[in-house]
Amino acid sequence: MSVRKTANDVSSDLKIHEAQCAERWRSMFKKTDDLQGSVQSMKTWLLAGLTTIIISLMAIIIRGIV
Repeated sequence: MSVRKTANDVSSDLKIHEAQCAERWRSMFKKTDDLQGSVQSMKTWLLAGLTTIIISLMAIIIRGIV
């Protein structure tokens, strides 16, 4: 036969659960922020590369016309 939990037992369990969940959320937010920084960095590099390619193609086209 199982022993019934008291209100104090449930309250104690909930406090432990809330502390664990809060730590998990902090960890997830930190990882998400790190990921967002990496994506922003890649976006910047890709935009710079695309700009370089477009300018190079324009220079080749203009030199071919003149």
